[in-house]
Amino acid sequence: MTAQWGNWRLFLVHVLSSGLAVTITVLVLPGFWFEGWAWGELLLVAVVAGVLNATVKPLLQFFALRYLIASYGTAVVLVNAAVLFLLAVILHGDIAVRGVFALLVGGLVVGILGMVFDALLGTGAPILDSASERSTGPEPDGGSPSLEADGVIR
Repeated sequence: MTAQWGNWRLFLVHVLSSGLAVTITVLVLPGFWFEGWAWGELLLVAVVAGVLNATVKPLLQFFALRYLIASYGTAVVLVNAAVLFLLAVILHGDIAVRGVFALLVGGLVVGILGMVFDALLGTGAPILDSASERSTGPEPDGGSPSLEADGVIR
């Protein structure tokens, strides 16, 4: 039961970080704007963007896996741009986009901000497992090399 609640919290934090990244992108980039500026609509944009990034984005990445590998991951910008376009279509009255170039730059900015927020909030995968962490201290037998009688260092 505890693992299920932990996954739910992780999903919620990921949704909020993705929504925050999209909201900051819309506020900062000149090709994006909010039609109706209200805090309730801003929260709606953040939640819908977070849910799209948590559900639709992995599906798009799976279907574009061949291109992601071939382009060394730069196709993620296109996936982020597609998610931003889908967000603008779903929330037509709240968010607006001007042009494909704005979508591409927005996909890049959302990707960078998403990485930063995921790193700060700890929703990314760990680099090292706890089982593989070992101390790099001296050897158990003292750790210092010795010069034997035959001239070989051991």
